[in-house]
Amino acid sequence: MTSLLSFAGIAAVCAAMLWAAFRIEPHWVSKDAQRMVCYGQTISRDGRSVGKWREFRVTNGTNGTIEVRPRRGGLNSPQRSGASTSTSSFMPTRMPKSSTWLVAGPSDNPPKRRVVYLLECGPDDGLDFMVALRLPATSKGIPMLDAAAAKRHG
Repeated sequence: MTSLLSFAGIAAVCAAMLWAAFRIEPHWVSKDAQRMVCYGQTISRDGRSVGKWREFRVTNGTNGTIEVRPRRGGLNSPQRSGASTSTSSFMPTRMPKSSTWLVAGPSDNPPKRRVVYLLECGPDDGLDFMVALRLPATSKGIPMLDAAAAKRHG
C-alpha cells in the first residue's frame, strides 16, 4: 500500500514539474535594462503567425531602434510562393541572424499577465512582416521598449 502511495506521489510531482516547465518562459533583463531575453514570433502584415514562439535576445539600439537576435537560426520571413497566385500562400524563409527593428507599440489585446510589443522593419529594409515580442507584464524591459516607441513616434 505504501509503495502505491509513493508511486502516486512521485507521479503527481513529475506531472506538476512537467506542467511548470511548459508554463515558464525564459525572461531576463540586464541591470541597465538595455538587453533582455524574451519570447518572440514573426507575423505577417495581416496578423498571421509565421513559425512558432522562440527565444529572442533583444538589445536597445540607437535612435529608437531595437536589435533582435534569435537564439538559434534566423527569423522566419513570409515570402509569397511563386507557384501559386493565392495571397494566402506563404513559404517561410530565413532572415539574417541579427536585424534592426522599430517599435510600433504594445498590442491591444495581450494574453493574461503578458505584454506583447509589435516591431516593424526599418524604412530601408523593405520587409513585409513584423515581429511580436512577449514579455511578463511586470518586466523591467518594458520601459526600454516604451522609450524606443516614443523616439519613433515623437
